[in-house]
Amino acid sequence: MSNIGEIKIPTMPKFMPLIKHDYPITERENLMRALNRQKPMWMPNLYRSSQLPPWAAYNDMPSSMDADGTDWFGIRYQYSEAQGSPTPVSHAFAEIGEWREKIVWPDLDNWDWLQGADGFVRDERFASAGLFGNGLFERLHIFEGFEQALVDLISEPEECRAFFEQLADYKIDVFRRMNDIYHYDYVVYNDDWGTARAPFFSLDLFEATVCEPTIRVVRAMQQGGAKVIFHNCGLIDSFIPHLVNDIRADGLEIQGINDIKGILQNYGDKVTVEYHADQYLMYDPETTPDAARRHAREIVDLYGAHVNPGAGVLISAGAAKDEVFYAFEDEIFHYSLEKYRDLR
Repeated sequence: MSNIGEIKIPTMPKFMPLIKHDYPITERENLMRALNRQKPMWMPNLYRSSQLPPWAAYNDMPSSMDADGTDWFGIRYQYSEAQGSPTPVSHAFAEIGEWREKIVWPDLDNWDWLQGADGFVRDERFASAGLFGNGLFERLHIFEGFEQALVDLISEPEECRAFFEQLADYKIDVFRRMNDIYHYDYVVYNDDWGTARAPFFSLDLFEATVCEPTIRVVRAMQQGGAKVIFHNCGLIDSFIPHLVNDIRADGLEIQGINDIKGILQNYGDKVTVEYHADQYLMYDPETTPDAARRHAREIVDLYGAHVNPGAGVLISAGAAKDEVFYAFEDEIFHYSLEKYRDLR
């Protein structure tokens, strides 16, 4: 939970029941138009257009986001109320030269991949979505600590590259097993590469280590029939050409500190971007429903499919008050539906 004066912004927004609109096509169809770089009929709300199949079998990270836990590599995580999520507190090895002898890879052949699947009913109105966290760089610093991971990238890039290649094989295997069951329309693949001021590592170091293995992971997911939305926190503008042209992500889940408008103008025919409503506005207790509606129209006017190449942005939002959220959501749908009318 972040506190800016009286504005309290949760790490994870609370889920609010869906509004049932008179949709001209299903939310799944509209979202998939955007991920296929076509013009949607209205600005898609990414997660509210999606259904998340059971995730109990995916033990690459703790099964609960609000408790202590352990992943299937034996890494322990401790829940932090301040962060709203569990953080790794143990390591598998002390430096990258130990990875071959110290990592105990999970036995994927003898894992119960149907955990949690009993009773799951697929709803075709929504896109089937998979969340694949702990990407290649993230797993490196989970295994050995963040500072050591940065040191090893600089001092042992070839060994880091070898580790990333084997880790990519493992992640592709996990994806295929899950995808065989749930047939994802899209996945969100997480690997954070930056701080609020700059990337964690140079472009040259990125190209020598994590880039090519990441391409293999993303391509395998796409070949499995899933679109890939790449989640990447931080100011990562320098990586955008690689994410678009080399890795070829179908969507970007990045922070607004990056040049979202510039990405749409330069690459909108190749990728769409998730855009978050202004949290300082949406979580301000003084914000009115009318102010939320104005904000929704501003987003559509600046980032919509009618004024940008490709699909424009996907929207994501939370709010402190139900009436503010629902006013924003209602305005996004109706206003963008009208603005996109001439695109149909």
